[in-house]
Amino acid sequence: MQGVILDELRMYVVDAYGQPAWVQVLTGSGRPATHQYALDLAYPDAELGVLALRASEVTGKPVADVLEGFGKAMVPDMFKLYNILVNPRWSFIDFLLGMEPVLHSALRLHAPGAQPTKVHATRVGPQTVRIVYESPLRACSEVRGVILGAAEHYAVEFTITEEACVLRGDPACVLVVEAGLD
Repeated sequence: MQGVILDELRMYVVDAYGQPAWVQVLTGSGRPATHQYALDLAYPDAELGVLALRASEVTGKPVADVLEGFGKAMVPDMFKLYNILVNPRWSFIDFLLGMEPVLHSALRLHAPGAQPTKVHATRVGPQTVRIVYESPLRACSEVRGVILGAAEHYAVEFTITEEACVLRGDPACVLVVEAGLD
């Protein structure tokens, strides 16, 4: 897990719940209250899970809600900080189709050896994309949050159908996103 992602989680918790909540997340995770994640370092993948679990305990929100909120909160920064990676002519559907390379390129800006994300999107209809997320992190709610954030950015209505989920024992999370027709 790249430090830049963990720092994005910090920013989400601080913005949504306040600095004292983040301090509780850190100390509850066995970290010093002043701990900072280096943007260019890789941490064990389990670090995200530990922090999300502690954020859930601190906020009283289910872990899935924390991860979804985190994913949604990342999107404005993606467009602001990594605008060179997102084609300004893209539609919501184009963004979903380009999500994996954009995320990977953004991570490589901070950490050249970063492992690619495990989000694969394919077009299955004119306004429909099938997204497959495969990861032992089991953070499908974060992907759902990115979809929500992108829809908000593009000001589109959409539906998500969850065809499969690792939390139900499936081998991968499969989300079908259908944008409203223009």
